[in-house]
Amino acid sequence: MKKIGISCLLFLPLILLAYSDSDFDGVADEHDMCPNSEMTDIVDMSGCSVEKLVLPKDNPHHFNLIVGANYLNNNTLNESLQVDYYYKKFTLRLQTANYEDGGLGDSSLGVYYTFSPKHELSFKIGALAIFPTYDTEFDNNNMDYKASLAMNYQLDTISLFGGVGYTLINDDNINSSTYKITYQNSQSYYFGFGSYFISKLYSSLIYSSSSSIYKGGDTLSNLSFYNYYNIDKKWFTSFGYSQGLTDSSLNQLYINLGYHF
Repeated sequence: MKKIGISCLLFLPLILLAYSDSDFDGVADEHDMCPNSEMTDIVDMSGCSVEKLVLPKDNPHHFNLIVGANYLNNNTLNESLQVDYYYKKFTLRLQTANYEDGGLGDSSLGVYYTFSPKHELSFKIGALAIFPTYDTEFDNNNMDYKASLAMNYQLDTISLFGGVGYTLINDDNINSSTYKITYQNSQSYYFGFGSYFISKLYSSLIYSSSSSIYKGGDTLSNLSFYNYYNIDKKWFTSFGYSQGLTDSSLNQLYINLGYHF
């Protein structure tokens, strides 16, 4: 009997609750005779490698699988899932989130293209479809669309970056005896700087601002401290804190765990 270790990452939350599998090969630690097998190896029932799945060095296909937890200061907790597919200069990204009290939130599918007119300068353009995967009491949630442009400039050890976005909001307006809500399209922008200030750890400071999707609503502004840490060649984590700067903005504390293959 053979198992592909990488498949079990998709069920990471269940695995952590059910039993301990330190090398994520699908064989519980108590039965694993080879506890440090590579995650992409094909293993037998004892957890020992019988075949290695090695991608060519020039292979243009790569993936990221990222799970995360986010806590907002309105006492809302959500778990997130992100899957990235990279092919040369293109990126395909699927994202979704599940809220502790509200169920599944919106899900999105985006495609991005990166180009570099100069070695130290790069741009990324993107198009995003936001699917209405959560239910509202008014049944007014429709598909939205977003276009984005991001820039990154590498200045010695410091990276300077920024971006703009425009979101088409297609949700139906609400006009009832209790609520009257009018939606509008939203514009956003951000900028910041970052660097590998210590080995393996990239840190950045980001200011972001977005107009409200509600007509007459307040602008949302945040100052965020973001960190990305390379655990090894395959595993990475990101964590940070975002401070709301306006009355309508929420504070957010988050942590993500990712695997690259």
